[in-house]
Amino acid sequence: MLSAVCRCQCKMCSAPGSGHCGTGPSCGAPRRRRAAGRPDARGVGEALRLLKAGSGSHSPSVADVERAIPGLVEIDACFLSNPYATDEVMHRLGRVSSQTLERMVSHYPSQGAAIAEVLAPTVGVRPDRLLLANGASEAIQALLARAPGPLVIPLPTFSAYYEFATGPVVALQLRPQDDFRLDFDALDALVDRHPRATVVIINPNNPDGGPVDHGALVDFVRGAASRVHQVIVDESFGAFASEQRPRSLAPLVEELPHLVVVNSLSKSHGIPGLRLGYAVMSPQRARLLRARSLWNLNAFGEWFCGIMADPGYQRAYEQARRRYVREARHLFDGLAELPSVHVYPTAANFALLELDRPAHEVAAALLAHHGIYVRDCADKLGLQGDRYLRVAARRDAENRRILAAFADVLSEPVRRPLTVAA
Repeated sequence: MLSAVCRCQCKMCSAPGSGHCGTGPSCGAPRRRRAAGRPDARGVGEALRLLKAGSGSHSPSVADVERAIPGLVEIDACFLSNPYATDEVMHRLGRVSSQTLERMVSHYPSQGAAIAEVLAPTVGVRPDRLLLANGASEAIQALLARAPGPLVIPLPTFSAYYEFATGPVVALQLRPQDDFRLDFDALDALVDRHPRATVVIINPNNPDGGPVDHGALVDFVRGAASRVHQVIVDESFGAFASEQRPRSLAPLVEELPHLVVVNSLSKSHGIPGLRLGYAVMSPQRARLLRARSLWNLNAFGEWFCGIMADPGYQRAYEQARRRYVREARHLFDGLAELPSVHVYPTAANFALLELDRPAHEVAAALLAHHGIYVRDCADKLGLQGDRYLRVAARRDAENRRILAAFADVLSEPVRRPLTVAA
């Protein structure tokens, strides 16, 4: 039963057995207190530090955190996927018959080339240009495994690219005072100095969410044709750029064989647990990479490729995508109003925040006191200092809790180091 002081009647407050959302005047319920036995921020920070040591340049999974401190994570604002799209997938998964589920578990899935035939019409390319992957990271690894030249890459960016590089890495440092905007003239100059390179451009970029101008990107890709081994354009967050349908470079692959377009269905369709992504490339390259992996997708991934072709699912997904874009922008606007936060311009489903205090302290306090898990970006190459957090958007009620939690944590005065007088 709702408390008499709760006025918002939101889904978070109305769900049986759930606590109040605690989002200020719209709710009116007392702020949730730290449960007895729950670790304090210092203990949570130490647990996160130890988990991070075992996960490399990526965040510990929610499962990792839950094994370390059960019941700690209430809102996952660290990993990047659309929860409303997840709802649509779960709705359809719940209608799968027990006989079909048994067949999916007890039989091998189809090989990648056969599943590409199913997905290609939805992506809008020919099947022989489509490489399906167990998550976009598998496609990235395959594309870089035998790249002959150096990797030219702007920083900061998704760490898998430089981690999977087999040759030298040539970095173009993006500047925070320019909102980490990509400088195509500087990138073009690097290409001139490093022939046969692989060039990577993420649009929108990760971890800052900055968009890349479409016309300038097309001009660069065309102009690099005779000078590079390949240009990889990663569009994993393109679905979140606006309510309009995303604009892809995939149709250009037919005329520009050095172009490869990578995408992650895990993020846009809310299925990170299914591990599903793809890359669009020349038929020759797709055939070569596909021959190295026969059964890289599981049966649930194959099932999902099938439902993507269903018009009913497509309509429901579009509604979920547009709703999520609107609510994400509302969250980022709210974060930008906080007095001690700088929010970098973003066209993704996450925002990069620069704080007035160490990010790891804020991340630990958010998790310890509010159950909100965010990404501490101290290990991101190209981000100088320890003041950066990345926050992913969630459902509207969760976003309001995120805003209230940030306001609470950042209301505490900044702890300054002690100085000793000479």
